[in-house]
Amino acid sequence: MNSISNNKIEGLNFAIKIFRVMRLCLLFVALSLSQILASVSYSQSISVSIQMSNVSIEDVLNRIEEETEFRFLYNKKMVDVEREVNVSVYNKNIVEVLNNLFKNAGISYSINGRQIVLNKRDTDSFAQQTNKVTGIVLDSQGEPVIGANIVEKGTTNGTITDVNGTFILYVSTNAILKISYIGYEDQEVAVGNKTNLEIRLAENIELIDEVVVIGYGTTTKKDFTGSVSSLKLENSPIALSPNMNALESLKGSVSGLDIGATNSAGGQPSMQVRGQNSISGSNDPLIVVDGVIFMGSINDINPNDIASFDILKDATSAAAYGSRSANGVIIISTKKGKTGKPIINMNVTGSMQNWHLRPELLHGEQWLNMVRDKNRYDDYSFLFAQQKINYEAGREIDWLDESTRTGWMQDYQVSVSGAGEKMNYYLSTSYTDNQGIVKGDDFSRMTVLGKMNTDITSWLQIGVDAAYTHSDYSGVGANLTNAQILTPYDMMYRGGSTSLLEKYPNGQSEAMNPLWNVDSGSLDDIDLRNNFRMNAFMVVKLPWVKGLSYRLNYAGNLDYRRVGQFYHESNYAPIGPYDDESRYSITTQQNYLASANGFSQNIKTTSWVLDNILNYKNTFGKHTIDLTAVATRDSRLSKDEKMTGSDFAANGNTILGVNGLHYATIQKLYNNNVKKRNVGYFARASYSFNDIYYLTASYRRDGASVFGAQNKWGNFGAVGAAWRISNESFMDSADFLDDLKLKLSWGKNGNQGIDPYGTLSTVSAGSSGGVFYPFGNTGSPSYGIKQQMIGNALLGWETTEAWNVGFESSWLNNRLFADLDVYFSKTYDQIFNRAIPSMTGFNEMKSSMGEVKNRGVEMTLRSVNIQTPDWNWSTSLTFWLNRNHLSRLYGEDLNGDGKEDDDIGNNLFIGQSIHSIYGYKQDGIVQQNDVDYIKANGVEAGTPKYVDMDGDGVITVNDRIIVGNKDPRFKLSLGNTISWKNLELYFLFTGTFGGNGYFQESNTPAYMAGRADFFSANNIYVPYWTEENPSDKYPAAWFTGDSKFIGLQSRSYVRLQDLTISYTFNQPCIKNIGINNLKVFFTGRNLVTITGWKGGDPELGNILTSGTYPVATTLSLGANISF
Repeated sequence: MNSISNNKIEGLNFAIKIFRVMRLCLLFVALSLSQILASVSYSQSISVSIQMSNVSIEDVLNRIEEETEFRFLYNKKMVDVEREVNVSVYNKNIVEVLNNLFKNAGISYSINGRQIVLNKRDTDSFAQQTNKVTGIVLDSQGEPVIGANIVEKGTTNGTITDVNGTFILYVSTNAILKISYIGYEDQEVAVGNKTNLEIRLAENIELIDEVVVIGYGTTTKKDFTGSVSSLKLENSPIALSPNMNALESLKGSVSGLDIGATNSAGGQPSMQVRGQNSISGSNDPLIVVDGVIFMGSINDINPNDIASFDILKDATSAAAYGSRSANGVIIISTKKGKTGKPIINMNVTGSMQNWHLRPELLHGEQWLNMVRDKNRYDDYSFLFAQQKINYEAGREIDWLDESTRTGWMQDYQVSVSGAGEKMNYYLSTSYTDNQGIVKGDDFSRMTVLGKMNTDITSWLQIGVDAAYTHSDYSGVGANLTNAQILTPYDMMYRGGSTSLLEKYPNGQSEAMNPLWNVDSGSLDDIDLRNNFRMNAFMVVKLPWVKGLSYRLNYAGNLDYRRVGQFYHESNYAPIGPYDDESRYSITTQQNYLASANGFSQNIKTTSWVLDNILNYKNTFGKHTIDLTAVATRDSRLSKDEKMTGSDFAANGNTILGVNGLHYATIQKLYNNNVKKRNVGYFARASYSFNDIYYLTASYRRDGASVFGAQNKWGNFGAVGAAWRISNESFMDSADFLDDLKLKLSWGKNGNQGIDPYGTLSTVSAGSSGGVFYPFGNTGSPSYGIKQQMIGNALLGWETTEAWNVGFESSWLNNRLFADLDVYFSKTYDQIFNRAIPSMTGFNEMKSSMGEVKNRGVEMTLRSVNIQTPDWNWSTSLTFWLNRNHLSRLYGEDLNGDGKEDDDIGNNLFIGQSIHSIYGYKQDGIVQQNDVDYIKANGVEAGTPKYVDMDGDGVITVNDRIIVGNKDPRFKLSLGNTISWKNLELYFLFTGTFGGNGYFQESNTPAYMAGRADFFSANNIYVPYWTEENPSDKYPAAWFTGDSKFIGLQSRSYVRLQDLTISYTFNQPCIKNIGINNLKVFFTGRNLVTITGWKGGDPELGNILTSGTYPVATTLSLGANISF
């Protein structure tokens, strides 16, 4: 009853929260509609009074904009606004004012709400312009383009599209119209005998990417001295893929950025920028959303709400975020409305998933022979009783098949967006459901987002966005490790049933049924997550100084997670024959009530960020300056409350599960509060001269609560310079070169590679400390306090200094783009758990020492291969190479050889990669004729053979060397986008390559027939060594390890990662039923992989026995509809 009541209360609270968010969304819509309706009558009600003499028309227009809400759209090349006029009007309607102003000026106008479009009235040629042409200009998604320039080629006759994207123009016979708009390719259209035109503009990728988001502001890519990569996601073919996580879209698209595989429902991939800087600390880049540091989980962001990514990779780019930017910064910009009428967009996707590179386990006879040879039996007498039953009946089972399924994913999103002259809004809601490949691996998510910003006055702008995310990770997935261990002849069900699971399929304790915790009904698992976040900002354009503005950002985040598990008494059963039903009887289960146990945990995390940003930007002739000053602070507080309960024998049942923990005989409560705060001050100055020379310098001072009392503050600086050599006069003759910028930067950033309170000494009290004192004869000890670790008040920042040199260029009339970056970095004061003399009473303490260096090359090539009205084909190629090595460690020379000592126990070697593989170099397999080797080392033929590095004839620890490297040699990706009219094809190949010892990993199951810990465990097929077939690659079946064998295998692979085919319907019949745009699409992910890695996925580097969930091949069908 309590459980039902609690569920009702939770459901009611959840419904109330949803209602509040929906109410906020409806309020946004109401405000938006009221703004649009108000604009209709505005021009009729407003009056203007102006007294101005000997001023230009442009000055008058500016005065009207200052005194009213009207905004003028015009092209200075087409409309003469420099003409001097005298204006004297009092309390006149805007129409009367404009008629008087433009009298005899050759200017016509049209009023659309608060927008006024000016056009040239060419009276001299009007008589020849007898053809009236109307039309509409649309973007690639079918949305109207506002303010596009329409000019009759060879004349000054032209106009601008209005708020609906439409235009009217009188042209001469056989006229050709030239259409242009920033961010889109210019287009020429022959009018012929047409009177109505529909023109679609194609996006200019280079111009779209021109504006980039950097720390606490934006800039143009041409003015930036650092290394930043951008990816426009909105309306791109990449956005059509069913990405469960916001970061998946970046995979393979940005050089220097490594996004790992997502291999579980609702999983989050790993991410790393320019290699690993920290040995033991975090290497994750900082996440920034809409200009503010993001304090939540990346899974709380709906991928469909993302408009673009900007990745700050070098020290100058990331310096704005100081103490947390040593690993780079990923900036996410969410979508916003577009000027014009409201747009309703609906996206529906259904996906099917299957195990990519699924290993094939041995079938019955193969397994029998392998186990026989492994254990050197003469027959199959090793079969257990219930295995023998299935063997004799010819029944086999594939446990991987039984533990997995065809995964399904559904994704639905609806958004409403738009913008008036003063306001911009975007509202969305989405629902995602994913039933993973592994049975029991399920995930669902519901999101709501509302964004709005508005210009209160010409000098004040405010904005707010609020979001809510509910995620459900409840449930337990099948155990794939057990699925691999179990044999083809083990029992899935008990007692001849086809639904009652047998807990111990082989009648022994070797491995539990992989589906036991999934389908037996004996384990309850709860994992519910709710996230609320709100961002608000205010921008004040200080009127007394041109270009001076102040911005206030506030971001609040509340994350509430409820986790619980409960093992009922039915989860426990004695080992025995599969047909002994008494093992699962009520009487037997009652005997396990004392073993029943569970926990309930509530984790509440609150965080906030407050930014004060002062910016000044202005141009003085050929000089441009951009100054930014920031004062920021943030806080994070996590409260963890956990209750455990065990032994329900006295209660007699566990019907209430997690909700009945208070009935347990043994109850424990745990409380843990963690608080973390940061404060920072930042200044940046950027200067450019004549769009040729650029200089940027910045300084940041940070304080962090996580560090020792003497090192809470850190200072970080950066400087960068660039030379746009293509703008020099001596380059005027280089017609083949459109743009070339050389750049150089240096900077120092920090990494908070330590948890809160990590610098303090820790103690354990009570039974966990292990210190007790028996007093009297009570039998109850008194517990003392034990100090577990010694603190270190000197612990400070892990610091990274980095150099970056490179160029950005475009060639052949913007048909070829080439970017190159070369970087060098060193990260010092690494935080280690350092071994200390035991005489101190402790074994280790945290210390700052050591240095890791990285160097690398990044290259991006993009080409526009074909560009015609019907055909478009573009290609992108990215290349990335990174090398690292350990240059300093503990500074010790205990053996007195004059060289700093390595840390062999942790695989850390001075001058070598931090991912080096250390061990014995293998030299094939010992053969029967290797008599001397066999005798010297006491081995037999069929075992691995190792190289005697020191030449003493015996394999000892002195023969160990660095035998490989886990790092890739280089990475490569190749993408192509091909479109023909309304049909578009996109595909992306990615590859990670090894060779020369690079990109290797231990994969013993790929070489060894069996496991040392299980005598009959299944495996993939291995052509193991026998006397009749003496392999020189695979050991004998009976070889189960010798503490030397590593079994290195290359993880190199090439993969068809993404494939998208889409078709856009824009026929009149579609628009006649109220649909602006209809796009249907098919996508595929991880379709084909070429690799030599066995038993797992090379990207994950997992082996057969690891139990790692698989990477999926995903096939999707979907539709995108806008109204």
